[in-house]
Amino acid sequence: MRTIAVVNLKGGSGKTTTALALAVGMGRRLPRRKRLLLIDGDPQANATMTMLEGRTPAEPTLGQVLLGEAEAVEAIRSTRCPQVDILPADSDLANCTLLLAEELGRERRLRSALRTVEGTYEACIIDAPPQLSLVLVNILQAVTEIVVPVDAGLYSVAGLGRLQETVDQVRKHLDHAELHIIGLVLTRAMKNKATRDLERQLRESYGDLVYRTSIPHSVKVEESHARHRTVLEHAPKSPAAVAFEQLITEVLKHGQIQRHARRSDSKHDAA
Repeated sequence: MRTIAVVNLKGGSGKTTTALALAVGMGRRLPRRKRLLLIDGDPQANATMTMLEGRTPAEPTLGQVLLGEAEAVEAIRSTRCPQVDILPADSDLANCTLLLAEELGRERRLRSALRTVEGTYEACIIDAPPQLSLVLVNILQAVTEIVVPVDAGLYSVAGLGRLQETVDQVRKHLDHAELHIIGLVLTRAMKNKATRDLERQLRESYGDLVYRTSIPHSVKVEESHARHRTVLEHAPKSPAAVAFEQLITEVLKHGQIQRHARRSDSKHDAA
């Protein structure tokens, strides 16, 4: 199962919008009978509200799974998207960092839970919280890939160094060498000098790690939020939806390259 977290330690980056678009868009491209799991790891639970059409989920939710009070399969719900399921969140998720603080294996609860369902899904997309917490550490331990949305605004690059430090610490101290950032995507981009300057700064600093696709600022995205839909569903021909489809192609292509590299490494080891 391919595992991707959408992470930024700064709010307002378009993180949830990106996670939802990746989940719905990638789910649509799966072969028939294959499924994708979306996990809402943000206590604001906006991804949950969108995928459950404004309904608040009954327990169990992600919080109960992390605390060992429920199995992942008990908390997962189907959605209106035939090939996408969700492990929902609610506001109680914010208490998990405190409640897990003295528990054994507290950093690996989500990783263990996903092992029980990984045979059911081709991929898992996780919407991470915008702050460093035990919930975020659990998410980083459960995935191997990170996509970072970067909004085209003032101070938007400031949190990238802190995120990379967090990733490095998880890789080193929690023995998770597979974890890495696979790409940065510029979101809420506008046709002005500030956006052009930011994009140039990102590409100079991070090179090919920055996706070719940028997501334009669009009122259609806000309209889709109000209707508890993704922009891919609400306005599929809008510039933002078209850009997200292009981003999905880039993310999927990256996965294909990784799988090819792993097969090559396996053949080399066998030889």
